Amino acid sequence: MKPYILTRTTLSEEKERIKADQKHKTERHKYPFRLYDDDGELYYKGLSVENNSFEPLYAEQPNSGVTEIHYLNNGKWEHL
Repeated sequence: MKPYILTRTTLSEEKERIKADQKHKTERHKYPFRLYDDDGELYYKGLSVENNSFEPLYAEQPNSGVTEIHYLNNGKWEHL
């Protein structure tokens, strides 16, 4: 099982990978996250099996240069 999946992206070249990730979604992927670059631009949305993991950020950083991860906790987006 993948520890996270991507559900949306602003990068057109990543659209097919997002579709492929959807096939790996399980009931454990329940923590929404967002990945941003250092200018605050949103690059990815996704779901993680943990609500405090940096793994999506570390894995996607080489592809896009994202530098921040935010998780939805108690109805508010929180920067880790």
